[in-house]
Amino acid sequence: MDKSQNPQPQNTWQEGKERHLALSAAAADKYDELYEHANFATGSYMKYELDVISKFVVHAPDHSLAVDLGCGTGRDSFLLATKFDQVYAYDFSPEMVRVAVKNALQKRVGNVLFTERDVEDGPLPIKDETIALVNTAFGMGSFVQSPEKFFREVRRILLPRGIAIFSFYNSAPIVNKLALQWRPALAARIIPETDELQVDFEERSFRIAAKAYSLKEIEQKLKGNFHLLEITTFPTLSSLFPQSLFVHEQARQLCSNVDLALAGNHDLSGGPYIVAVCRKGGGAAKEHETLGYERVLELLRLHDIPLDIREHAPARTMEEVGHILQAPKNCMVKSILVAADTGSEEQPPSPDDLSAELFLAGVPADRNLHLGKLATVIQRNRNRLRFANQTEVEKLTGFSVGSIPPFGLPKRIPVILDQRLASLQQVWCGTGKATESLRISVEDLRKISMFSVFDISKPRK
Repeated sequence: MDKSQNPQPQNTWQEGKERHLALSAAAADKYDELYEHANFATGSYMKYELDVISKFVVHAPDHSLAVDLGCGTGRDSFLLATKFDQVYAYDFSPEMVRVAVKNALQKRVGNVLFTERDVEDGPLPIKDETIALVNTAFGMGSFVQSPEKFFREVRRILLPRGIAIFSFYNSAPIVNKLALQWRPALAARIIPETDELQVDFEERSFRIAAKAYSLKEIEQKLKGNFHLLEITTFPTLSSLFPQSLFVHEQARQLCSNVDLALAGNHDLSGGPYIVAVCRKGGGAAKEHETLGYERVLELLRLHDIPLDIREHAPARTMEEVGHILQAPKNCMVKSILVAADTGSEEQPPSPDDLSAELFLAGVPADRNLHLGKLATVIQRNRNRLRFANQTEVEKLTGFSVGSIPPFGLPKRIPVILDQRLASLQQVWCGTGKATESLRISVEDLRKISMFSVFDISKPRK
């Protein structure tokens, strides 16, 4: 019989991706807790990823821009944020991005831009040779159908001598070769001879699209694009045992030590995850650090944003600025630095106390900031919120009171833009100089400020 006349049903790559989206939607709110703590081997690998990033970040050509692909809820992104000026983080799940934004505000991370995007949907919105390090998390390299195309895109955006960290699922881990009588402490396992990964979440299992590879296959595919610095598999021993074993601290420590010792054993290649660290060829870039107004200009140049700057006499109020610019007030960004006190309620902070958590709120000039709404967004006590004082503004941001722009701030100051401004095409904002105003598209402002969007304003009385 001609088999083509009676085809066997099979899952397509797109169907597998749709199940992956369903899994992400179901797991997003519990993702970190369940995968890191409920499955020891999976949690051990998540920690290993962070260790690899910390080990190789020092080899990046500079520390201006990094990219985290398949960022999930932001675990790796937040580590990168401590090492780089700005981080662009992408995930194809809107629910994962939602939780990542929530986590960023909770952790006061203001230099990561989380964006919903499928890397298979075409080129990333990033200029050629601008990124110092690209990270792909948690087997992300196995979630693209064409790895060669994926590698070329990563190479395109990397600076000369930029670092790329790729994560894949191993096609032949030891756990798949053994007939175990128990369920291993792994959240996900490759299904042999299929392009699918079985992921367990609570009482449900999902079969999602994924391509597994051997070490030799990955080495071959990377040739011609990168110089391979290190390739490892992890975690070999931990992935063989049930979760019940790991209630014992000695078992956890023993397995962790053995896993680290076996990570670089290419003859065994036994871990369920493959991590390949690469460098792009080319000359070295120069390290640089700029602050304040110079940082503002640097960001505009770096992202090719037109310098549509209007010079004017110093203005004391937004009304004066609006009159000078002849601009509607609802199109003007009023930048407000808000402090969340961390000390005791009985003892108010002194003017020289710089321990408060800072947030930059951008609201339309024709409205006021609603501190109650902001407190809900950033998950802080409303009674502990106040407007930042002069010492905090000048010493912690590098800008003067009344001249704070909604971008170019230290990385520990998240920017939150009112949804009314985010819905516009263009806005006017400050540059850090009292004698300048910048007209900028909201899309470009998002690139350089990495703002999150919420309803945080109220009508002016």
